[in-house]
Amino acid sequence: MNKFTTKFGLTSILALALFVSSCNKDNNAAVSDGTIVRLNIGQAYAKADPIKTASVNGRSYASAVQTVEIPFDNQYTLVATLTAETSASTGLKASSRATAVSTGAEQVALKSGTVYYVAIFDASGNYKETKSFTQGAGSQDFAIGKGQYTFVVYASGTGKKLPTIAAGAKLSEVNFAGLTADQDFMLDQVAFEVKDGLNTLSADLEHLFTQVTLKFDASAIGSVSSIAGATIEPSSTAVDVALVDGTRTYSTTTNVVPFNLKNTSGTVITSDSTFITTAAITNGKISLSGVSIAGSSAKSISSGNWNLKPGVKYELDITLKAPLGGMSVGGHIWAPGNLVYNSNGKYTFAAPNELGSNWYYNWLTPVGVGTAPVRTEKDGVDMVTYSEANDPCKLVSTEWRTPSRVEYEALLKAAGVSTTYQNTYNGVHGVFYGTSDIAMASGNPTAYLFFRGAKQDGSMNVKYWTRTNETNSNATSIYFQGYSKPSTFNSDDKYTNLDVQIRCVRN
Repeated sequence: MNKFTTKFGLTSILALALFVSSCNKDNNAAVSDGTIVRLNIGQAYAKADPIKTASVNGRSYASAVQTVEIPFDNQYTLVATLTAETSASTGLKASSRATAVSTGAEQVALKSGTVYYVAIFDASGNYKETKSFTQGAGSQDFAIGKGQYTFVVYASGTGKKLPTIAAGAKLSEVNFAGLTADQDFMLDQVAFEVKDGLNTLSADLEHLFTQVTLKFDASAIGSVSSIAGATIEPSSTAVDVALVDGTRTYSTTTNVVPFNLKNTSGTVITSDSTFITTAAITNGKISLSGVSIAGSSAKSISSGNWNLKPGVKYELDITLKAPLGGMSVGGHIWAPGNLVYNSNGKYTFAAPNELGSNWYYNWLTPVGVGTAPVRTEKDGVDMVTYSEANDPCKLVSTEWRTPSRVEYEALLKAAGVSTTYQNTYNGVHGVFYGTSDIAMASGNPTAYLFFRGAKQDGSMNVKYWTRTNETNSNATSIYFQGYSKPSTFNSDDKYTNLDVQIRCVRN
């Protein structure tokens, strides 16, 4: 009995082993004769088109960097720079790829943990099924029969739920409706022939929505006491995306999207990525609220007319500039010295006791540099009006400009030393403003606004350009002498005068 049992057991084991061996041979044959698609999924951002920018000499150049200065208060200026890539986007890939094609070094890795979907359409564009994978987790392979397919690969970069494709759908008709900016929708389409064996399918999921990160850097000055919030606009409330080619249809209703600030005080403020849905626009607007710098009163600031393009990844850097200098007298900020054009082409300010360059009225280059302007008269009236484009003060910084008659009149009403011949700054005669005490001015001249009133030859009359709203002409001048406040404006100056100075004033 025991022998029978033993024999039966050995026979059973042998039979089982033969059965398993037979099954394994069948499976191996199926794998070796079948097809496997291995996924190689990256991500890509659209590229920003170059922006045309005019330089001060009239030439233009292409750049994807947009920069604007934003006044904050009488002391601080913010420089906002929006940076992106420079070449144009190629859009969705629709051409066939051979077996084992790879995008190589240009591919940017898809973030680990991202769930992506592979929608499979046959050669006629009929929907078959959708498979899902998680980047960096588990197998990135799947089995499929040989043939020509179109694979539509898509994902949410932020892990949000995405629409599904209905059974029996045609690729040309599939439309993901009502997508929102926070879904960070990514898409690629690859026409691909699956052959025997292992096939590598590479796809770069292109972000279709605009992404912006914010960095506010106050380290050059000190720190930001607080920022209540920051926003970017406009962003369509929803967008429809056609899977066949990535065409986007934007809702006409827009909203304002807040930045998620990681911190609201310190030397550097940063944000998480913020997404907006928008077509290519030139009216983007960025706003900051409740901004306090070094304990200053909190205020709101905004800047518009930004160029934004769908699918581009931007970084907005806002840098706090060092104070521009100058002195507040009569309700206006005056430059510390007269305007100077330097041999290196830079525009700066002279020391208070020095003369600056001599200027033509409303002309970017001074006397002796470049071509002199040709000015005409009609009935004894000079026929040139002021324009910001020809204001040389703005070439120091856009915060400066040639002062108006109103600003000079406010200056003349302010306290100033004007009753003694001994008004000197380092031996040069002129007029101090900001005090009526000559001893105080002489003891600490840099604490007060000084207008030089003596020429190099020692004569006592230095003319300064200003502008007025007189009919047909904005040109006039005012004399500062070595010992008294000016009392009159001179509107009969000719534009050919070679000895007129400019003292700039802040916006």
